[in-house]
Amino acid sequence: MRKLRFLFLWTVVLLVVCVLAACGTSYLPGRQLQSVTISPATAGSQAQFTATGFYSDGSKVTPLPARWFPSKPWYVPPMNPLNWGSVDETGKASCGVTGSFGVFATAPVDPNFPLSQMTPTTSQVFGSAQLNCP
Repeated sequence: MRKLRFLFLWTVVLLVVCVLAACGTSYLPGRQLQSVTISPATAGSQAQFTATGFYSDGSKVTPLPARWFPSKPWYVPPMNPLNWGSVDETGKASCGVTGSFGVFATAPVDPNFPLSQMTPTTSQVFGSAQLNCP
């Protein structure tokens, strides 16, 4: 019986340690990014897009430091024969072909997390806008 209690106690301790270790950065006390908007929402040919972040404490930040993508964040198609255009690290987008295309900005939920360390698994929020290329 004593061995069973000892084993049970160590199992509980191990479980608690695993749960705490798994929390990592998923527990973010304080201010957190809740949404991102991009302005203008729609633009043509060439445009400078600006991201605005809205936080859990009611504050907003414009311009919001963000990572910019010409397609869904972090998505890299295996082969992209159609180069619709580009968007740079400041949100400036330009057309390459005719059509309507998405422009995306993403930022970490934790405002203290450096953009340079973001990965696809970082807790993040993204916003989108549209670029219409004539």
